[in-house]
This record gives sequence, structure tokens and C-alpha cells, in this order.
Amino acid sequence: MNKKLLFLILSLMFLLSAPSIFAETINTSKEPSYQQTITDIPAGTAQEYYNRGNIYGKKGNLIQAISDYTKAIEINPIFTEAYYNRGNTYEKQGNLTQAISDYTKAIEINPNYTEAYYNRGNTYEKQGNLTQAISDYTKAIETNPKYAAAYCNRGNVYQTQGNLTLAIADYNKALEISPNDSTSLYNRGLAYYGAEQYGKALTDYTTAISQNPDKEAYEDFIKNVPAKKTSDIKNVRNEILQLFVEKLNLDKKTAIAAAAPMPVVAAEPAPVIPAEPIPAPAAVANAPVVTTENLAPVDIKQNETKSIPEEAVRNLVTKWLTSWKSGDMKTYRSCYASNFQSKGMNLDAWISYKNNVRQRSKNINISIDDLQISVDENSAMAVFTQSYSSSMLKDKGKKTLELKKINDEWKIYSEII
Repeated sequence: MNKKLLFLILSLMFLLSAPSIFAETINTSKEPSYQQTITDIPAGTAQEYYNRGNIYGKKGNLIQAISDYTKAIEINPIFTEAYYNRGNTYEKQGNLTQAISDYTKAIEINPNYTEAYYNRGNTYEKQGNLTQAISDYTKAIETNPKYAAAYCNRGNVYQTQGNLTLAIADYNKALEISPNDSTSLYNRGLAYYGAEQYGKALTDYTTAISQNPDKEAYEDFIKNVPAKKTSDIKNVRNEILQLFVEKLNLDKKTAIAAAAPMPVVAAEPAPVIPAEPIPAPAAVANAPVVTTENLAPVDIKQNETKSIPEEAVRNLVTKWLTSWKSGDMKTYRSCYASNFQSKGMNLDAWISYKNNVRQRSKNINISIDDLQISVDENSAMAVFTQSYSSSMLKDKGKKTLELKKINDEWKIYSEII
């Protein structure tokens, strides 16, 4: 046979066989892939259980993910990533205590684990432990000075505490690292408004809205700045709202309703229960503080000019407080809607958390001022400034209760602090 012809035939045979060889190489790879099914991954080593836990987590099967991370830890008790990911999964479930325990274990094994500090800080913040949250964000920054998100979240906690100077400083640092971070811009703008630096607030919101028109940021601004501050002579609040409306193409009626200052209720404000950290995005008004001890029971007949829906909301808040102070957690729970959500917790997790607050705290004192109530047909909002102190926490800031009318009864479905 001609040698050239033989060479061509052999070359052709090799090329035809190459795809199947390459395919076999891919299929026999031991590297786990999220495209594989769960059963494709053998369960014999800590790494394999860890990989499978990741896949279950990706699929939303949190219980099985925790089970596999636990097995990985049993095989390798110093598997930092398994502790960290199990902590993340517990956090998604609303099991904040266990999440913190796992983040802590990961940090014990690796004291420079930046993400574990950061996520533990987030979880402490959800629990209301602001001091520890700040400590963890600070540690995350120490281990990674370019961690913009840690600066931003620490700024959020400072703003919650009413320390707007430190909050703005942290937002400045976050924006130095990540100039296009619209979240830090929105938060700094809110802090500037609270600090009565209205020109800077308008500049930040103008830039942020131009970069990333965000309806959530719009709603957050309305909730935290429900009315124009007296010192806001040029009505910058309205300018900011109009920027949102134009960029988000909101209905004009919505714009008018949002821009109009909410009426201040003339009667005595209802007291509130101690919650986890109370955000203070806007400066507290200089109105006289009303303590819970001095508040009189609500009586609709005392003021015929008030609307019945408004009184119903006020009565619900009073019932909510009374049951909290007396320890009647059954009645306290009945004040909430069954689909209540706050800080990643459902109603069961929230009630459990509040029970823990009562058990750990002593000498609880609460006072509120500047209560504002707005009521639509089946929804309502109560916004106020809350001062709270106990043996565990001292804080002051804005708080918002969102309510819905369910079977002719008002129920709390969200707490924003």
C-alpha cells in the first residue's frame, strides 16, 4: 500500500477517535460539578460530604446540607469551610444561635477567616447585639482592609445607634474602595439627611439613583424619613422623592402621597416593646420624650376627631406592649400575622428570639416620641423614635411597624428597625 495513503488513513482514524477520548476524560473527572446529580458523588471522605452539602444547599435542601456538613466535620473536626458553610445554612434557616456557634468555631480554627467574622457580624446584628456586630466587622476589616462590605455594614450599625459621624466615615471608606457601590451611597445619603447635611444628602441620592434606581431604597427612604424635618427648609426630602419617582416611573399619586409629610398624632403615643437593635437612620426629633410609665390607656372616646382605623392600630400596639411587659407570650404572638417576617426570621423564630431577650435582659426601660400613624384600607404603618435600655443593650432610633388588616383585625407583619 502507498505510504502516503496509509498515513492519511491512520491520521483520519485518530481524529475520529479523539472526541470520544476527550469525552471520557471529562466524564471520569473527580472534580465535583453542580451539573452532576447528588448520587454521582461518592460519600467516603470529608471533602466529598462537604461537596455534597454544597450541592444540597444550592438546591435549597438545607436540612440535608446541614447533615452532610456535619458528617464532614465528624470526619475532619478542623474543617473550617464546613463549619462556615454550615453556619451560613443555619443562618438561612433562622437558627441564628447555631450559626454564630459555627462561625465562632471556624474562627477558632482560622483566626484570620475574614468572611466568618463578617457573617458572624451580620448575624449578631440580626440578634440585636450591636456591640459584638461592630467588633466582628472591625475584625473583618483588620484581616482585610479592602473589605468594602464590612465598612458599609459597620456604618449601618453606627447609623442604627444614632452615631451618624462614625457611620458617614465608614460609608466614605467603603466608597473609597468601591466608588460605584450604590448601597453605600444610599446609606450615606440617609445618614447625611439625618445629620441635617441636606446638600450632601441630595448629592448622594442623585448619584445613587442615577447609577442604580432601586425601589427598595425608595421605600427605605420613605420609612426612615416619613416626614420632612423642620430644618429642611428647601424640602430636600421632596426633591429626593421626585428623583426616585422619575427614575422608577412611579405613579404620580404615589409620588404625591410619598412627598406629603405624614400627620403627627396629637394624642399620647403608644409604648413599644424592646426589640433588637433599633435603626436610627434619621436624627431624633427634639420633642419631649414620653415614657411608658406615664402613658394612659387608649380611650377612643377621649378624642372624637381621631379615625376609628387609627385607634384600632393604636389599640393593637397597646395590646402588643401589655402582653410583652406581662410575659403573656400567647397574647403577644397573637398580635402578629402568621406570615410575619423580620431580619430573616419567621414568626416562630421571632417569638423564640423575643423569649430569649426577656430571659437575658433586666431593668428594661422604653420611651418613644414623634409617633406617626398612616392607615389605608387594609394596611397601616406606625413610625416612631424609640429609646430602649436594659442590662444587655442601650439604643435609640427610628422604628417602623407595618400592619395588615386580616379578618377585620390589625396584625403586625413586619418590623423595620
